[in-house]
Amino acid sequence: MKRREAIKLTALATLGVAVSASACPSGSCDMDSKKNRKLMVPKDASNLTKGELKHTPQITLGDTDANGYTLVEITVGQGGIIHPSTKGHWIDFISLYVDKKLVGKTELMAEISRGAAAFRVNLKSASYITANAGCNLHGIWTSTVKL
Repeated sequence: MKRREAIKLTALATLGVAVSASACPSGSCDMDSKKNRKLMVPKDASNLTKGELKHTPQITLGDTDANGYTLVEITVGQGGIIHPSTKGHWIDFISLYVDKKLVGKTELMAEISRGAAAFRVNLKSASYITANAGCNLHGIWTSTVKL
């Protein structure tokens, strides 16, 4: 191999390592494989435990603007129990569905963001909305509101 080709290959390999390292700051990409993605169902929907209250999304409908878009706020936690956002335990995503159609999703980071999101959506012909919240340790929790 010629010297010039060896230098190019070394530069490309170094660039590849640098890009890989910057794409996953402090190894956070490895956490995706460790997240609990099991769909969780409360044992008794009419009598939630403290752990279930902490993980179940609360859906609040706000005002509807002049263009017909309603404010939908989702907070993870109910009954005064708010889900934590620590390095080892946090809500990593919240998604909103209108009649089974995904209309919004947000990804959240540990320690920096709390399990809350808001969307403006057109609910004019909708029958129900569903919010999903993913806890990195305790799975995916769901709430549905009939309209």
